[in-house]
Amino acid sequence: MSNISDYLEEKWLNMLKGTAYTAPATVYCGIVNDTGTDAELEAGTLTNEITGYTGDRKAITLGTVSQIGGKATVKNSAVIDFENMPAPDTKKVKYAIICDAATVGNILYWCPLTAEKSWNEGDTFRIPIDGLVIDLA
Repeated sequence: MSNISDYLEEKWLNMLKGTAYTAPATVYCGIVNDTGTDAELEAGTLTNEITGYTGDRKAITLGTVSQIGGKATVKNSAVIDFENMPAPDTKKVKYAIICDAATVGNILYWCPLTAEKSWNEGDTFRIPIDGLVIDLA
């Protein structure tokens, strides 16, 4: 299940008041370690984002929006690979985040993993096709 950040919630509600919001042309996936919290991600805090893998956040290719269980839902239609992960510092990957920029920027959605994942230096952390589910309740 995905969660909408405070930032995006405010943009959507301001659109109802006639304030335009320009959606990003590309959205990016990042990963957050297990010291990150729901409250930090909701507020848009990027303090516990994992970095040091090859490249920046990964551009996401999304499939067709559909209704699943009464919710508008979209999933990634291509694998998302975080290659050459840095040496672990006893932390685990706990969340995926969807952001409006390859670096810095704003969190749009945050998604807890179904299970926290550990890694080894040099590993590829992979989100398979349809593994990143973004929905609206």
